[in-house]
Amino acid sequence: MTAVPLASYVVAPSLKKGTGKWVDFGEVKDLEPDTFSMLSYEFMVKDGWLVLPQRGFVWARPDTDNRIKVFSSTCTHLACNVIWQEESRTFECPCHSGRFDSGGNPISGPPDRPLTILENKIDAENLLVFLSF
Repeated sequence: MTAVPLASYVVAPSLKKGTGKWVDFGEVKDLEPDTFSMLSYEFMVKDGWLVLPQRGFVWARPDTDNRIKVFSSTCTHLACNVIWQEESRTFECPCHSGRFDSGGNPISGPPDRPLTILENKIDAENLLVFLSF
């Protein structure tokens, strides 16, 4: 009888589904117009019994209607990080030569799905982006 509560106490944290959090990337006025800015983040995440750093970056660009478009930096092919190439106005994945247009749509290489658009909002002039983990 004591094994069931003990087992659930030990196993339950490792089965917990991922959640998300709003990450503050600073003032919107710091974003350059008409181009994508790389915005880095780092925070701690509890994963089962471990507390691990979550690091990465997103790509953000102000639109003409005062909205912000934010893309995940993760390629939809094999999860490598894509890099914005200003001269070609495309995102490029260095792993398998995947390319995406400025709308996040695949244009060449193995990716067949667009980049993930991340939920965002502006609060007190700061850009907040919802990141899942």
